[in-house]
Amino acid sequence: MLPIKKIKRLFRREDGFLGEGDDTGSIDAESGEFELSHVGPYEILAPCGKGGMGTVYKAIDRANDRTVAIKVLHRQYDLDKKRRKRDYLGREVLMAGSLDHPVIIKMHKEVVVQEDREGNKRRCLLMEFIDGPDLKEYIKRANLDLQQKIQLCIKLCEGLDFLHQNNIIHRDIKPQNFLFSRDGSQVKIVDFGLSKSRASWRTRWMHEGGGTRMYMSPEQLKKENLDVRSDIFSFGLTMYELFTGEHPCSAKDRKQLSKQIMSPAYKWPRPSEKDPTIPHALDRIILKAMRRNINKRYQSMTELLLDLTRLAESRI
Repeated sequence: MLPIKKIKRLFRREDGFLGEGDDTGSIDAESGEFELSHVGPYEILAPCGKGGMGTVYKAIDRANDRTVAIKVLHRQYDLDKKRRKRDYLGREVLMAGSLDHPVIIKMHKEVVVQEDREGNKRRCLLMEFIDGPDLKEYIKRANLDLQQKIQLCIKLCEGLDFLHQNNIIHRDIKPQNFLFSRDGSQVKIVDFGLSKSRASWRTRWMHEGGGTRMYMSPEQLKKENLDVRSDIFSFGLTMYELFTGEHPCSAKDRKQLSKQIMSPAYKWPRPSEKDPTIPHALDRIILKAMRRNINKRYQSMTELLLDLTRLAESRI
């Protein structure tokens, strides 16, 4: 069992503006035990990620030597009747359970119900275990050159384009939702708990909030109806951070952050101002993805993918 202090460090929020969710219920402060000891044949080993809605654990089926990741919603999403009706795990299975793409996390098509240590029935989602860092951490470790970063964006674009072609809007695109294998050979899009499908009556007309403020589109901050162009804006912010190492907003609090994202009065610094090795062609691609006017933004991930591919094939 990991020491409590080390476990708490694993749960440190990288996004200072997040503020959603509840940190309680994952670990018993006195015993140091996790909220669940096992899910079916899988023994819970350690937490490997935490967000505003739930905790993801590494777990193993020792009899079959099989390792998986198990997502468990925070306690209130199962015990609060109103929140339970939103069925975030059921939605995640609905969104991603039937998709087959190398850049999209694979998950079981059924939600497993398991009693926690207090006897409460908790819903759990089993998915493939990815043993490496998220995009933000990977960028720091891998020391990628410009061409490698462009190729990485192309790969992520292909996965996002596949989602959009299947009528799915992710709604929470950010560096933390792109996970890498330890050797860097695989990258996966994860966390479909906020996703919407325009092909499903269950999610098409949903209007609830959610997402991560630092990477929300202006229309998402305004709680308007969203389409794929909202994901494009969020991916533009993610690309900006990937290539420059910084978020384009200078705000220190939530209110100012929202204002900078939404207001044309705040001019995005060109990525090349942060890093002179970034070509102007890449400046144009990133800033077009981040246009506040939704009709002047890329209208599809396919368009963005084509521009990135042309840039990669040119001599930059």
